[in-house]
Amino acid sequence: MLRIDRLTKSFGGRLVLDALDVAIEPGESVALLGANGSGKTTTLRCVVGLARPDAGAIRIAGVDARRDPIGARRRCSYLPQKAAFPQTLTVRETLDVVARLRELAPSAVDRELAACDLAALANRGVAGLSGGERQRLAMAVAFLPDVPLYLFDEPSASLDPASSRILFQRSRQLIREGRTLLFSTHIPADVRGLASRAVLLGHGRIQAEARGEFELRRCERMLERELWGEDHEELRPGDRADECVAVDRRLRRERTGGGTGAA
Repeated sequence: MLRIDRLTKSFGGRLVLDALDVAIEPGESVALLGANGSGKTTTLRCVVGLARPDAGAIRIAGVDARRDPIGARRRCSYLPQKAAFPQTLTVRETLDVVARLRELAPSAVDRELAACDLAALANRGVAGLSGGERQRLAMAVAFLPDVPLYLFDEPSASLDPASSRILFQRSRQLIREGRTLLFSTHIPADVRGLASRAVLLGHGRIQAEARGEFELRRCERMLERELWGEDHEELRPGDRADECVAVDRRLRRERTGGGTGAA
């Protein structure tokens, strides 16, 4: 579904992506992990055409993004960290514009107004929305088109619990329908709730990849060490990476006959 080959990008002489290779199969939900500056956002922006790579190739559903950028962009939808909308439009008008540009039926607008809990705000001007309401509008815009690939940049970082629930419900629905999801995050709950695979970036290169529950926890643990250092003792509420790593080590020892003592 998405293939990134030798992707390289620099800003002001600083190498942000260093010949990055990533392949994502149809139906996968992949989390891009990493500290600030690791290349997560730049990777997503290159895929959707908002940043031009210095070198490398990107193919979306078989379409070469360099040779056919419009065709590639038609096959994906993007939720940025911070979305900007025309302040003079209403919520419905904003979605109507996107629907017309994407050649979508008007029913798609009504669907996302309901799904993202925006129906009561449909006629409110964008300028009068709160920060959380603006983020729900951004979610509705991202979910509006029916495309094979969705890309989200730190999607839940600024969401309240109700909006996070909507994000998870809609994203899981897309995954059940066989869509492909690539999202950046530093929040373990996002990985646990959505990802079937995690890719940990560091200095524009892949540092680790993980599949399955215990491997994902180990990848989280590596990210925690990168963010907070080797000797951090306090994890955020709900984080259980240490416990899962310990359990995984015990299970591995049992399988190899190494005993059942505590890790």
